[in-house]
Amino acid sequence: MSQGLARRKTLRAFGKGLGLKAAASGECELLGAALTHDSYAFERGDRRGLSANERLEFLGDAVVGLAASAWLYARHPDEPEGRLSRRRQALVSGPALAKTAARLGLGPMLRLGKGEAAGQGERRPSILAGAFEALVGAVLVLEGYDAAARFVERSHLAQADDAARIDPRTALQELVQARFKQPPRYTFEGESGPPHARVFRAHVAAGGVVGTGTGSTKKQAQAEAAAQALRKLTRQTVNLP
Repeated sequence: MSQGLARRKTLRAFGKGLGLKAAASGECELLGAALTHDSYAFERGDRRGLSANERLEFLGDAVVGLAASAWLYARHPDEPEGRLSRRRQALVSGPALAKTAARLGLGPMLRLGKGEAAGQGERRPSILAGAFEALVGAVLVLEGYDAAARFVERSHLAQADDAARIDPRTALQELVQARFKQPPRYTFEGESGPPHARVFRAHVAAGGVVGTGTGSTKKQAQAEAAAQALRKLTRQTVNLP
């Protein structure tokens, strides 16, 4: 069996498992493109990256944002625009999309350049998030917006209740500002790990408590630190006489 035929058979089985009948039929060209990183395309002479997933990612990004907005609008009829916006930001963030991509098994299906593959690019949140958006873009091209939005709802939004919660940094900001009339203060305590897998450490001081956190980005480290500070402040409130 040729390498190309084997790849198509794998793509068909994978696509059908996700319920993507159109994308998993025939030559699976768009499904294959959605799962091809630009590093792989560039290594094969496609300097414009037209056979990679960046153009599909561009489409999918718009669909994910609109689908998330409509989903939140229907589920939270009593919330103001500002709070809905923060929920949407959490839902469409890179880490949230990467988590869904990993759960769907996109990582092992990705075609990566040698450098990205050696650096375990299939686990990198930015690459996983982009692949999910590209997959959504492929569904949009083949089946239209309604089908793409349904795919986003069933594969991501319906599974992402935790991500729909307000970002812990925002929640901490609102709580501390209201209670202590001053914002939290964040500092970074350093970073470690190889260049392709950096780990950042953050510290936050808020309302007399401190929180620490780590993450693959400074934003993630801050969020973990904020979540820890929030838990401490909440316990303080509960224990008040």
